Order: sequence, then structure tokens, then C-alpha cells
Amino acid sequence: MRMTKSTAISSENEKKTQAEIEENVQSIKNRLALGVDIYSPYPYDKEKLLIYAIKGGNEADARRYLNEILGYIFFASADINEVKLRAYELTVLISRAALDGGADETAVYRSSPKYIAEFLALDSIDEICIKLTEMLYEFMAETFRTGESKHAAIITGVVSYIRNNYMHRITLDDTAAHVYLSPSYLSKIFKDEMQTTFNAYLNSVRVEKSKTILLSNTLSISEVSDLVGFADQSYFNKVFKKHVGITPKKYRDTRGKETD
Repeated sequence: MRMTKSTAISSENEKKTQAEIEENVQSIKNRLALGVDIYSPYPYDKEKLLIYAIKGGNEADARRYLNEILGYIFFASADINEVKLRAYELTVLISRAALDGGADETAVYRSSPKYIAEFLALDSIDEICIKLTEMLYEFMAETFRTGESKHAAIITGVVSYIRNNYMHRITLDDTAAHVYLSPSYLSKIFKDEMQTTFNAYLNSVRVEKSKTILLSNTLSISEVSDLVGFADQSYFNKVFKKHVGITPKKYRDTRGKETD
């Protein structure tokens, strides 16, 4: 089922989340008591699985791995400040995984500071865990809207490839080879599923990346153009203005004010 953008956690889901975390805490205790596991203050292996689940748009697995991680955090420390630090680290982890999976950058960058501020204001470890779950649901909803598509796995791979390689001179042929498809077939299903062409999507990712860099005066417009993968500055200027409404120079001069 496709996820909605509603991220409110119902009381029933809160109870379910708390129960799962408590179950994971008990499981850790039992496994240590039986000598099955060696004590570890933090499950970095679960982090990798959580990242993989988020990138793949698998909400059930992502929630399960998050709750397992929270179980370790509960078991390792009752110090709320330490839990807040871990919550901050998980916010960064989840947001980056969501971005790699194709989440809207503006939405993620807007929400991450909000959640961090909320974590710092909370006085209960339970509330922090619930807030982390709420954040996970929101970022998962932003990540993949192709869950009902028969080509979801392919589109996921393509989006991830683009976001990890936009700074290079990648082409449709390169990307098609990465997902083991012919360029023509990939072009067709990408347009059908994403409602845009491969090149248009690639350009939109590059433009979004360039907007952050342009707010610094460290690099010239030409250097920014090259850094985000455009072949030349004139083409960068053209594409940027088409997407944003103003030239890169004016965007820099107005500190990101996207109006003429």
C-alpha cells in the first residue's frame, strides 16, 4: 500500500512501537544472559539494514530496524541527554538515506531541523522514540511514491544512481547499463513512472544541488556549474533559469530569493 503524507502517530501505533522496543530490550537481555551475543552499546549492523530499507522504500523493515536500534539505546543508557544525542545521529542517518532514495530535498531539509528541535525539548525517552518513528514515516512518505509500480525496484535504482553520480557526466546509457536495461526501455518506463524524462530529472537534481553551493561565494558560477555536472556554464544558466526563474548569478546576489 502506498504511504500517505500523514505522519501523525495514533495512540494504537504508539503502543505498538513501545511494545516492540520493550520486546527488543528484553531480547537483548535474554541473548546476553544465554551467551548468544557479546555486549555491544550500539548496533551499527542494524544501521546499515535501516539505510537499505529506507532507500528501498520498505516501510515495514525500516520501522523494525529502527525499533531494534532504539531497543539497544534503551538498554545501553537511561540518560536522556545521551538518548537525544543518538536521536540527532539517527535524524541525520534517516534523512540522508531518504535523500539517496529520492526524497524531495526541500522537504527533508525543512523537516530535519524541526525534529531535532523537538527532540531537544522533550523530557521523556518514550516521547523521543515516538518522535523518531514519526520522522521515519514522514521521510519514507517523501522517499518513494512508486510503491505500487511494477517497476519500483528499477526506478529506485535509477534515482539512487542519479543522486550519487549527478556530479559526473552520466548519461542515459550509463544509467541503463547500471540497472541492466536498454536505454530505450529505461527511457520509456522512467517517463511513465516519474512523469518526466531522464534528462529533465537529472537536471533538476543538479539544479537543487547547485542552489546550496551558490549561497557561498567561494566558487565562481562556472566552478559551481562544473561541480554539479553541467557540461558548460551557458547550459547551466539556461537550465537553472528554467527551473528557478532567475539566473544562478541573481540567485546568488539575492541570497536565494527566487523571484525577479
